[in-house]
Amino acid sequence: MISIIVPVYGAESYLDECVLSLRRQTLTDIEIILVDDGSIDASGRICDHYASLDPRIRVIHKKSSGPSDARNEGLKVARGEFIGFADSDDFVASDMYAFLLDLLVKNNADVAICGHVQTTPKGTPYLHIPSRKVQVFESGDAIKHMLKIGQYESFVWNKLFRRELFDALRFPSGHLYEDLYTTYKALDHAKRIVYSREVKYFYRQRAGSIIHTAYSAKYFDYVQASAEICIFTHSKYPRAYRTARFAYYRARVFTYFRMLFFRPRMLFSQEARREELYKYVRAIISSLR
Repeated sequence: MISIIVPVYGAESYLDECVLSLRRQTLTDIEIILVDDGSIDASGRICDHYASLDPRIRVIHKKSSGPSDARNEGLKVARGEFIGFADSDDFVASDMYAFLLDLLVKNNADVAICGHVQTTPKGTPYLHIPSRKVQVFESGDAIKHMLKIGQYESFVWNKLFRRELFDALRFPSGHLYEDLYTTYKALDHAKRIVYSREVKYFYRQRAGSIIHTAYSAKYFDYVQASAEICIFTHSKYPRAYRTARFAYYRARVFTYFRMLFFRPRMLFSQEARREELYKYVRAIISSLR
């Protein structure tokens, strides 16, 4: 069985499409765990409605504390041998999980990854080049590939994991970029990772999503998570270190430009925060020498 965990918050306009795409999977041996993270719109009621229609759907209602905690709650009750994730405003191809499971089993892998494409808010996919190329990696090379622009990246929603990879692994509570903090650790514990570029996951860009909202100090999580990976690869996977270091500097540049665009005064008015950041960055740089 595959357990598919879906954190739900403020997604009433898109949740039907997400859940229906999961219910229509050609692989029927699945359970769909909808974790209502304290939604203040109709999302919670929509979750309960689908649970009344389909015995494969279970709903958890909890106080709002972010997608990390929602996913962790789903992991607590998941019964499947394999774990998948989806975001409540996205949707998947009808054969996505059959495709990933077949890919994983045929390649004796612990993680299977498919291609993804971004869509407009209305769900229309942006232009992409179809490809069925398949690659197999060991852990270090998989982490290196994850950090490259335009590859499968750190998202958990385009991946299928063997359950044991999450036996001792959870998403960090209270952080943005929770996938970046978590996925490299799962890949590190996997003996074999298989990646097909064939697109099966559709990632919706919308203005109200967490990643596309205005600047918050929590966007420094992007820098911190990238720094952690940099330090990790430096000690364990030297071949991936150069790519990780580039990704770390990319995260810094992106975060500072985002700050300049949304909150330029933060660079000059929050002395304590600025000094805290400088101290952190100096420590990171020192650890990489």
